[in-house]
Amino acid sequence: KVLDRAEQLREMEANILPAFLRLQELTDRNVTVVLLSEIVWELFRPNTGCFEPFTLYFPDYSIGHLQKILSHNHPPEYSADFYAAYINILLGVFYMVCRDLKELQHLAVLNFSKYCEPVVRGEANERDTRKLWKNIEPHLKKAMQTVYLREIS
Repeated sequence: KVLDRAEQLREMEANILPAFLRLQELTDRNVTVVLLSEIVWELFRPNTGCFEPFTLYFPDYSIGHLQKILSHNHPPEYSADFYAAYINILLGVFYMVCRDLKELQHLAVLNFSKYCEPVVRGEANERDTRKLWKNIEPHLKKAMQTVYLREIS
């Protein structure tokens, strides 16, 4: 059993988390429970006695991995190379401040239409990276302020 966003269990009744941690014993079945969370176990731990889980930490995605993941979902009306160039620009701006995949996906979707504006208006083609950068730069700077504030908080 895999429970994504398991930190939400902290807001439920106190016996829920210990029950999931002892599910194999309680059901007498060969069951493994995987808790996926963005918080550390120390913030998770209930006051009641429960089994200590095996903790695995996963490193942040590298910029190369993020490039591959984010480029995979390119809109069908644009070429994969065009979208990959956009993702390179996006990561060039945001990678040092934010490495959260969900946040980067949100930023990619949010700003792509602004990146495409010169192409849509017929003022540039997909290879005019300078014009495309000039058009998207102020929007990315504005988005950077909101991302920076969210990362700090």
